[in-house]
Amino acid sequence: MSEITSSQLFKTIFELLPQPIFLLKKNNLKIEYCNLETQNLLGKSNEFLVDKELEDIFSKDSILISNISEIIKKNGVFIIKDNIKLKNFLFEIQCITSEELKNKFFIVLKKITKEKNTFEKMNYLNEIFSFLSHEINNPISSIKLASDLIKKRYTNVDDELLEIIKSEALRITRLFHNFTLTEAKNISIKKKENIHELIRLCLFKIKQMPNKLNISEQFDPSLPLIEINRDLIIQALDNILINAYESSLFNKSSYLKIKTRFVVGESISIPNIKNSIKKNSLKISISDNGNGIPKELIDKIFLPFYSTKKRGSGIGLFLVKRIIDDHEGSIVLESQEGVTTAQIILPF
Repeated sequence: MSEITSSQLFKTIFELLPQPIFLLKKNNLKIEYCNLETQNLLGKSNEFLVDKELEDIFSKDSILISNISEIIKKNGVFIIKDNIKLKNFLFEIQCITSEELKNKFFIVLKKITKEKNTFEKMNYLNEIFSFLSHEINNPISSIKLASDLIKKRYTNVDDELLEIIKSEALRITRLFHNFTLTEAKNISIKKKENIHELIRLCLFKIKQMPNKLNISEQFDPSLPLIEINRDLIIQALDNILINAYESSLFNKSSYLKIKTRFVVGESISIPNIKNSIKKNSLKISISDNGNGIPKELIDKIFLPFYSTKKRGSGIGLFLVKRIIDDHEGSIVLESQEGVTTAQIILPF
């Protein structure tokens, strides 16, 4: 097949493909042809783009251009890890080189979906947490050792505070050791726990914060023990309570209310079993009268990497929801007339 016939065939195939595609010259990285998808993306005609250098399109990204220059020395399909942004969209770059193309090569732009972008961010964060879990052991060990030495050397110390220091240090170690964002959390290690004890532990830490607010506990004393993963539920409660604290206006009427109650479940009939089953649950309501959450943002609040805080990571509430979901429970956020309430349901 002659070179002219090949070019005509490539151009015909180009127009049938849904991705933006460039045909370029290897010796000078100049554009020889662009398909219609590329023209629509860049808002330029093929006539305008022909003979333009690749760096004119990719914002003079020298590292990216250098990588492409190295890749085209080989034959095959190569995906470049660097992503580019065009018209507010992120694209993955694929280079296609072959001996049959002689002195030419293809570049294919593949749009990165929000889901894939989120997945890649999560993988990146998992690498960070993996590194941190390894590096954090030494300082945590020092904290535990220091708390033991304080207890031995000094008599006039608050034993409850020292125990919290030790238990929280141990909890940090466990959380970092098993922490992943993309894989389902293993919550097989469950024990019967008093939910009020865990709530009070988290509230004790809030009470040590510099700014004070009125804290109200309305606990149902009839609640039985519940089988949960202690560390994960503490993590979820900590996140919610800290968010409530940080949103407070810290005036005389500022409050944080925590309420628990027993919820009677619906009867579930199972074929061939005489007696129906009732799945009861407990409900935890955490309310504050702080800044609130705008109505248009309430549905986004549990999305990963979404945050209403200037310095927020957007991970905290995403993890809270995943922890509650993993316990076969549910969590709902409501914000009306200046009062924000998190409603958590955990089945027995």
